[in-house]
Amino acid sequence: MTTSVLLAAAAEGASRVLAVFLGIAVVGAAATFATTRLYARLQRHRWIAALTAGGWFATVAGVLIGPRVLAAVDADALPALRPLLGVALAWIGLIVGLQLRRTLVRAIPNDLARWLSIDTMVGAAVGGGVAAWWWSKNADLPPTVLAPPVLAIVLAFVGWAPETRTLRGGLAPHTVAPGQFVQAGGGLGAVIAVAAFGLATPILQGLGHDEGLRRAGIAGLDMVLAVGTAVLLGSGARLLLRQTAGRPAESLVITLSLVFLASGVANELGFSPLVSGMLAGLVIANLRDPHLRDLERGLQSAEPGMAVLMLLSCGSLAAGASLAEAVPLGIAIAGLRLVIKPLLARRELRRSFPDLDRTEPLLLGPARLPMIAVAIAVGPALASDDGPASTVLAAIMIALLLGAIAPAIAARRHSGSDHMAAEAAA
Repeated sequence: MTTSVLLAAAAEGASRVLAVFLGIAVVGAAATFATTRLYARLQRHRWIAALTAGGWFATVAGVLIGPRVLAAVDADALPALRPLLGVALAWIGLIVGLQLRRTLVRAIPNDLARWLSIDTMVGAAVGGGVAAWWWSKNADLPPTVLAPPVLAIVLAFVGWAPETRTLRGGLAPHTVAPGQFVQAGGGLGAVIAVAAFGLATPILQGLGHDEGLRRAGIAGLDMVLAVGTAVLLGSGARLLLRQTAGRPAESLVITLSLVFLASGVANELGFSPLVSGMLAGLVIANLRDPHLRDLERGLQSAEPGMAVLMLLSCGSLAAGASLAEAVPLGIAIAGLRLVIKPLLARRELRRSFPDLDRTEPLLLGPARLPMIAVAIAVGPALASDDGPASTVLAAIMIALLLGAIAPAIAARRHSGSDHMAAEAAA
C-alpha cells in the first residue's frame, strides 16, 4: 500500500515537472520566434500584423501554460506571479504617463479633443448599460465583489487601440493625417481610462461598508500620497541619471528600480500599479532634463515585452472564469464597439477631413479594444480570487481578440472592392 502511494506521488510529481517544463518551452519558443527575421517578414502581412497587435499569439500561449491545459502556472503559482505582473502594469502605466508632456498636451487639436470627449461620454454610457446588465445577472453577490469588475467593463468602452498600420495597406497620402488622429486619440484614450480608474477606486473602496465615507476619504489621502511619491520618484530618477553620464548599465538599474518602486508603492497603498506608474511617467515627462529622455526611450523599448508578459499571465488569472458568462459578455463588448465607435469616428473624422471616404477602413480602427482595457481588468483579478473578476477579464480578452479581426476583414473587403472598381473602370 505504501509503495503504491509513493509511486503515485512520484508519478504526480513527474507530471507536474513535465508540465512546467513544457510551459517554459512554450514561452521560450514564443519569445525566441518573436525575435527572428521570419517573424519580422510575417509582420508585413496584414493578417499576421493584426493578430499580433490584437494579442492572439501571446494569449494562446498564456492559455496553453495556464491551469486549463498544461497547468505550468496554476493556482499555487499565482502568488509568485503577482509581483511580476505588478511590475508589468507599472511599466505600462509609466508609458501612458510619458505621453502627458506639457508641450504635447497643449498641441492637441480642438477637433481631436472634441472627438475624444464625445467618444468617452458615449462609450461610458454604453459601457454603463452593459455593466448594469451584467450586474443584474450577479445581483446575489456583494457590491464589493462586483464593483471593480463593473468598472473594468465600463472602461472597456473608453478609447481604442492606436495601431493603424494594418488598416492602411498602401499608406495612401489621404489617410496619413486621419491616421495620426487615430493614433493620438488611442494614446490619449489610455490616459483617460487610467485616470478614471484611479479616481473611481477610492469611491469603490467605500461601497458596502458602514464607514464608507471614511474609507473613501482614506483612499483619497492614499491617492495624494501616490502623487507625492511619483514626484519623489521622478526627481530621484533625474538626480541619479545625472550621475551616470549616460552609461547604459547604470541607466538600466535606475530604470528597473523606478518601476519596482512604483509597483511596490501601489501595492502598499492598495492602488493598481497602473495608476502609480502613470503618475510617475507624468512627472518624468515634464521634468526638463535631457538625461530623462534616455530613461523614456528605455521604458518605451520594453513596452511590447511587458504587454506580452501581461497577456501570457492572463491565461492563468482568467482560469476561474465562467465561460458561459465570459463569452456572451466579450461578444457584446466587441459587437457594440464595432457598431458605435466607427459611427463616432466617421462623424468626427469626416468633419475634420471631408475628403475621407465613408468606407475607409481606417474608420474601423477605433472599434478595436485597447490593450489598456486588459491591464485595467487585470487589477481586480490580481487583487482577489473572485470568479466575477476572472470572468470579466476573460470577457475583455475575448473582446480584444475579436476586435483585432473585424477591422482587418473590413480593410480586405475595401481593398478588394477598390480593385474590382479599378478593373471595371479599365
